[in-house]
Amino acid sequence: MWISRGSCASVFLNCGNRSYSRGCDERFYCVAVKSHIASYTSGEMWAYFAFLAVIYVIYALKNYVRILRFIFTLDGPKTVPILGNINTLLEGNLIQRMTDEAQNYGRVIRIWMTFLPYVVLIEPEDIQIVLSNMKHTEKTSFYKLLNNFLGKGLITRNVDKWKVHRRILQPAFHRHMLERFIGTFSECADRLVDKLLEKDGEDINVTMFVNNSVYDILRETILGMPASQRYNDDEDDTPFRKGQVMVPYRFARPWLLIDWIYRLTAAGKSEEQQQKNLFDFCFRKMEEMREFLQKNGSLISNNSATRKISLLEYMIEINKKNPQFTKRDIIEECCTFMLAGQDSVGTATAMTLFLLANNPKWQERCVKEFNEIFGKDKRSPTIQDLTEMKCLDMCIKESLRLYPSVPVFARTLGEDVKLGEHVVPAGCDVFIVPYCTHRLPHHFPDPHDFKPERFSPENSEERHPYAYIPFSAGPRNCIGYKFATLEIKSVISAILRKYQLEPILGKEKVIAKFRMTIRAHGGLWVKVRARDKQ
Repeated sequence: MWISRGSCASVFLNCGNRSYSRGCDERFYCVAVKSHIASYTSGEMWAYFAFLAVIYVIYALKNYVRILRFIFTLDGPKTVPILGNINTLLEGNLIQRMTDEAQNYGRVIRIWMTFLPYVVLIEPEDIQIVLSNMKHTEKTSFYKLLNNFLGKGLITRNVDKWKVHRRILQPAFHRHMLERFIGTFSECADRLVDKLLEKDGEDINVTMFVNNSVYDILRETILGMPASQRYNDDEDDTPFRKGQVMVPYRFARPWLLIDWIYRLTAAGKSEEQQQKNLFDFCFRKMEEMREFLQKNGSLISNNSATRKISLLEYMIEINKKNPQFTKRDIIEECCTFMLAGQDSVGTATAMTLFLLANNPKWQERCVKEFNEIFGKDKRSPTIQDLTEMKCLDMCIKESLRLYPSVPVFARTLGEDVKLGEHVVPAGCDVFIVPYCTHRLPHHFPDPHDFKPERFSPENSEERHPYAYIPFSAGPRNCIGYKFATLEIKSVISAILRKYQLEPILGKEKVIAKFRMTIRAHGGLWVKVRARDKQ
């Protein structure tokens, strides 16, 4: 491609009668070079660029190819062309199928979500290697599909942002702060008890009642909206119960996994509008709270454990001291806590009540424990009272073992990981399935039976720490698990102190439905009877 100045003469001869006093000046030299390159481009240059493009694609896909080579060495549930295991996932039985057939696949299982391969881990030893290591705290691309629904909060944040936010928000879930939420837990639980009084002796789907109570708790503890201002469960002035998770819909239509295509669809536009409604609502609440705090001053430093606060108030105070935690961050974390806390806590609470109704021996043990704590005192529980509810704690844990609210979560490996005879490549997406792990018979004998005694101190002593992971584990575990546990205890203890729960003939079994959270197909039905009328 190089043209020497000496060769300019031949080019000069082809220029007609035009002449240059300097023979071959700089301008003519540049024209000659450009002309030569242009003639080169028309042929070999395209081949050269094509070659570079192929090399780039091979380089970019190198790790994907390595993952594929590994995936094809694994066993797993049967697949169908193109969709892989999507069909069984959408039907809601993939997790149940893996649980039933886990012993046939080996300790490391493979599944396909369309053309995307995933590794599934169910053994506690393998799960610990992944979850306990900071190099594997990156969430998979699967979570990005939740951005329009949840926003970019702690659940979906990339690692760098997550570390900052986790450090900032962690103090809000320490015991001295949790004490300030106990009053709200009790007040909402008491209102739930009053509503159940209207159903005395009737069969009820306890899920609906519990979900409304949990929602009231979140409105007050997260957004600072007094639950007492909401008089009718059918009337709601927030957008938090009007959205729909579109992840299953997009997986069923693999072309919608491409964001720019999805945004052009009616479903994509609807989800974007839902996110806008959520953000606008949270922004208004943030500005109202900011104005209130400017007039009244911050009350968070108040040492009274009974002074109510909200997470929104806490985050506004953080924003004042640390501008790195922006207004947008406040809004997205509010959305995450409001949306993620509803189904997970509601399901865990309702499921525990249902299992206690169907296991009266354990229900009465819990009531006996309440009598020992409260005697004839009708007072609401303190945080110390809730801590002393050991029997109820075992029942909640056993309920979450059988039906973990979030049945699956995922990570992307930051480096190669050796699991037994396998070396799982860096960059591989890993699914961890608590529903499967919690039902391994060599960790939990008679795994399908409700046996709260599994979680007594003596029986828990020898158990692998990652055999029970309803709130995940390791550095990226659920930040609000203590909050959730106290909330669940408050609601259940309030109900059982006033009511006896009884099973309903023909509705004694849970038919699990797997989505982002576990649901009970057909609801969870019990009969409520006031204790003071018996």
